[in-house]
Amino acid sequence: MPYLLVGRTHSFYGKRLWEIVGELKEFGVGRMVVRSRFERYPEPCFFRIVSAEPDFDTGRPHKDEDNMNGKVLVEKIFRGKNYGVVDISESAYKTDYRLIHKHEEAKYVHALETCPPRQMNILPRTVEMPPLLKMVAEREGHERTVLTMETSTNPCNARLAEEGEEPNVKISPETHTVPVRVRGRLIEEVVGAWVWPGVLWRQDKNTATHHTSP
Repeated sequence: MPYLLVGRTHSFYGKRLWEIVGELKEFGVGRMVVRSRFERYPEPCFFRIVSAEPDFDTGRPHKDEDNMNGKVLVEKIFRGKNYGVVDISESAYKTDYRLIHKHEEAKYVHALETCPPRQMNILPRTVEMPPLLKMVAEREGHERTVLTMETSTNPCNARLAEEGEEPNVKISPETHTVPVRVRGRLIEEVVGAWVWPGVLWRQDKNTATHHTSP
């Protein structure tokens, strides 16, 4: 009889970072680790440990045995881009890390050196309203039928097209909208929010904007 798995899936396959560095000389300084959830990307993703200071004596009996606290600085490589030295202490407790063996390190370094730059996603400055929102706006007598786009504070690999520039990403409200909130008087209060891959749309009675996320 086959097994039937019930429940949420996850992407955590590995150990806590503190479990790994606790077994290495000098807490793994200079060694490379990778998170299992980042291995789905075609570009190389890994961390090189710069310093690690686990909290062994927290003043609470047996708490240090969980290997969950401390400060760790790493050189972060994400999707082929070097982000420099960052602090990942807040995520070091996740059971998602795997030590890269020394004979495998050259493969990751070579993949980083030969990785082509990611294509920048150029988004249109405006798009048509989603069908339901457009229908409500027309019913309420609003002339505006487009949404103005705004980038988030950390757009990552996306930006808005400049004046006269042709976007390379096309957003179709007819095929990609997913209504996530609807209220009775849509135009009077918050008209709603629609989610595209990496895009959040919102509109109120005075403005119509959307925000891109990385």
